[in-house]
Amino acid sequence: MLRRTLPLVLLAACKSSTPDAPGSMPASAPASQPASHPASRPAFFGVLPADTASVAASKLRAHVFTLADDALEGRGPDTKGIHLAADYLEEQLVAQKLRPAFGDRFRQPFTMTVAIEVEGEPTLSAGRTPFAFGRDFAPLPFSSSGAAEGAIAFLGFGVSAEDLDYDDYAGIDVKDRIVVVMSGEPGDEDDKSVFDGRRPTRHSFLRTKALVAREAGAKALLIVRDEVKDDRRFDPTSDAALPTLGISKKTARSLLGFDVAAKKKAIDRSYRPESRLLDRTAKLAVTLKKIERTVENVGAKIPGSGEGAVVVGAHYDHLGYGGSGSLSGTTERRIHNGADDNASGTAVVLEVARAIAALPVKPTRTIYFVLFAGEESGLLGSSHFVKNSPVATEDVAAMINLDMVGRLRDEKLNIMGTKTASDWDEVVTSAVARYGFVGSFGGDGYGPSDHTSFYAAGVPVLFLFTGAHGDYHKPSDDPDTLDYQGMARIGGVVRDLVFAFARSSGRPSYVHVAAPAPAAGHGYGPYFGSIPDFGEGVDGVLLAGVREGSPADRAGVKKGDVLVEFGGVAVHNLQDFTMALRRCAPGDEVVVKVRRGDETIAVDAKLEKRGG
Repeated sequence: MLRRTLPLVLLAACKSSTPDAPGSMPASAPASQPASHPASRPAFFGVLPADTASVAASKLRAHVFTLADDALEGRGPDTKGIHLAADYLEEQLVAQKLRPAFGDRFRQPFTMTVAIEVEGEPTLSAGRTPFAFGRDFAPLPFSSSGAAEGAIAFLGFGVSAEDLDYDDYAGIDVKDRIVVVMSGEPGDEDDKSVFDGRRPTRHSFLRTKALVAREAGAKALLIVRDEVKDDRRFDPTSDAALPTLGISKKTARSLLGFDVAAKKKAIDRSYRPESRLLDRTAKLAVTLKKIERTVENVGAKIPGSGEGAVVVGAHYDHLGYGGSGSLSGTTERRIHNGADDNASGTAVVLEVARAIAALPVKPTRTIYFVLFAGEESGLLGSSHFVKNSPVATEDVAAMINLDMVGRLRDEKLNIMGTKTASDWDEVVTSAVARYGFVGSFGGDGYGPSDHTSFYAAGVPVLFLFTGAHGDYHKPSDDPDTLDYQGMARIGGVVRDLVFAFARSSGRPSYVHVAAPAPAAGHGYGPYFGSIPDFGEGVDGVLLAGVREGSPADRAGVKKGDVLVEFGGVAVHNLQDFTMALRRCAPGDEVVVKVRRGDETIAVDAKLEKRGG
């Protein structure tokens, strides 16, 4: 599952006592309401199937142990393992005698950035004194390529926090200068610091320091670090549109002519800036290049006898050896096998495909079974599929997404997106009850997984999820931690829903859900309500949509707009927008500029507080 600060439901533990139970209806489960009372069923739905082709826990286990084996290297986009995983998925779909989803091919390739690499030898010098790359300085992952030469300015911590009555930039013109700042923030060792005591605030983020320096007109930024890493290759990230280097304390002393440690102590003591313009000059150059790789969505279909389609999907990629997405708390390279995230959902899709193909009754709508790559990097695979779909999105009646379905607890199954179509509550609740689950329903169609790409394109969606846990995005997310009997029952729910959707003659009514503002603590800054299109590389932030009734919606921001400025801050990428939003507060009125076609349009938006 894509790591984003959106609310996740935490569930308690529960295990099945059945040794290898298939995904069949428990004896205690209530009968299917739609099957018993066809007259009350909405016109869109067919009858839930008789239980003649179940989802087997033993097969799910075999799929997960293969996909989450160390040999697949965590299925990272820059590993051989991601291609071994694609090979395995295609083999399984072919063995089930399914038809290829993409013309005569089971794979849909696309290109994604997997790393940023230092090209050549970066340089940094002061007068005739050169500094050593990897020992004295090194580019930071979000640095842009570029060269700079000019006078130096020392800007303390590089913090501009007017709301806290502290601004290192106050009265200092750094335009066209090379700015040097310290890591951290004022009073970061003081429990009573106005910067939230010892807890770091956004002002300590290196990316925030880069944005502030860039917006102030700096040519380049040098950040004093405790350690300079000799890295020539970084996890992919959007650059800050400013050459940014980390430098050692020794290098800082040589550049500035004084010890920054003394300046830190002075600021920590007085909470007053120690900024100054210097007569000294520096010169630097750095070239970074994107490393791109081709990865593939893998998909198959069961042709229908009529028109329309249903899509069942899950992402099969994970974090590889960890990187910036890891929550392990260490920078050590360790394989992150991603058994629950998301070998679990991938395995269920494979088994649902086998089970439906074995049913004696064939579908009216064509059913697509798609395993997406690039989800962990920003929903890239599903976004590519939607924009290059083998079936027109307006003909897709529904999309069901499975992400992290391997840790069933307290019989609780989360199904989000139930309000994205106005007429499918009954069949969803009936399918959940049939397998003895306690359903947790609700939510709009946006969230931290691949269904977002479909909902933004006007397709009703359902998102199945068994909850977050302590192994999320850690090396400990291994195959022996999953509940395969629970997964088999979830597979039964999915099989029934897909069958009902694919056998129907009507079409669900897509609903653009007016969701409440996300909960406090689950987002960045105040609430705006825009939905970024993660799969599109543009200068700015392309919007896949806006939440109905949100500040963005009321301001007139629309799907397809490209956000280029927010509250006076230039927006080149999603990170810029995040930082710009964090600088604001609920109730602030900001000017938002968007590019719409050939025009740049300015609108006024009043930001709101996130929900409780």
